[in-house]
Amino acid sequence: MTNLYATLDSIRTYSNIASPNTSDDEVLLSLLNNSSRAIERFTRRKFYPRVETRFYDHPKNSQELRLDDDMLALTTLKTQNGACTVASSVMYLATGREWNRPPYDKIILSDNSGCTLNYSGTPQRANELTATWGYHEDYGNAWVDTGTSLAASYAASGASLSLAGAGSAGIGASDVDGLAPRIAVGDTLKIDNESFYVLSGTTSENKTPNVKPYMNGTTAASHAASAAVYKFSPEPDIEWCAKRLAAWTYGQKDTPYQSRTVNAALGIVEIELTM
Repeated sequence: MTNLYATLDSIRTYSNIASPNTSDDEVLLSLLNNSSRAIERFTRRKFYPRVETRFYDHPKNSQELRLDDDMLALTTLKTQNGACTVASSVMYLATGREWNRPPYDKIILSDNSGCTLNYSGTPQRANELTATWGYHEDYGNAWVDTGTSLAASYAASGASLSLAGAGSAGIGASDVDGLAPRIAVGDTLKIDNESFYVLSGTTSENKTPNVKPYMNGTTAASHAASAAVYKFSPEPDIEWCAKRLAAWTYGQKDTPYQSRTVNAALGIVEIELTM
């Protein structure tokens, strides 16, 4: 279970479950995973960032490459079947013909650059694009400073992070927005260019969370002590929907069916509700 759209702490708070009671934590995490994947199936979108390389045939318009997914940030574009890297200075990112509305669905080459997309031998897979993909309308602010950093250097592929202090922002162990805990089970973290998924561990104080490293297409790497730790903040509406659906499903285990009484002129009608 990774890439949840809400954390274990947030669903416990939403469901009004007191912190000493952890007996249903695995159930809650499973339901959050189910709700997150259900949102993706319904919207046909993924709302978390992932690094991938995608290939595209040579387009009819040699100055425009239409994408098949939501792009948050471009890393490199290679044309002529990988032989030529297109300079970032000649590329514009767009959504339709809007230049200021991420995520993006096309790359357009500048008219006055003289640059075009080309192919060598075959037009198939002529363009190779490495980018960060996913849906977020404010990706520039999606990575939130947790207010902590690494207390010690991290060796590549390690299973835990050693955090410094009780939180350098807010009160106690809160993030820069004053929210606590600053790190929770279900969070996706970023240190330098590597992503981590928080699997377990109490992180409300100076603790050591257990993590799954090199998440979502990022590369395993070592990180120096004092490196800042950021966490991904999903689209607020998506986070709310994930919590709401998981909480409703959680409640159904104790109250699987409800009914509502409607007064009618000729009697009483009971409507069975499943939601």
